[in-house]
Amino acid sequence: MTVNFATGEVTEEEAAAAGMDMVPLNLAALSEDELIAMLPTPVQCAGALQYARQVAARAPKALNELRTALTKRERELTIAVALGARDLLAEYPRLPMSERRDIARATDSRVQDAQEARDTAWLLLEYARDYDRAIGRDIDILRSLNANFRGEHR
Repeated sequence: MTVNFATGEVTEEEAAAAGMDMVPLNLAALSEDELIAMLPTPVQCAGALQYARQVAARAPKALNELRTALTKRERELTIAVALGARDLLAEYPRLPMSERRDIARATDSRVQDAQEARDTAWLLLEYARDYDRAIGRDIDILRSLNANFRGEHR
């Protein structure tokens, strides 16, 4: 794939071979009306800003629920590791507790399930944090667009 930087056209040489479908964007060939049609209207920007603010208002509650779920999963993992280490006491009576915990993490299905649940809860929390940050950035962009549109459409 090559790009003509003067016109913005993308030519598909290697893109087709790689299985990628590219959409050529030839900005130089677009009329002013076509370019304007690509931009959001002031009403669309205002609506998007209201929606983004509603989503952002729900974020603290959602993040708190996910943090609580992660704390619960971490507690369950700690308990599963302790139970797994305790169950290994009969099999390995002279082994230190730290090594029995390591063996339990590697062999006990309860510990592995608890670890998987904890990892999933952590990933969900991180995804929600990223989403919250993205909504914040979107709000900043939409505020800027709204401020610019107010000046242009008086």
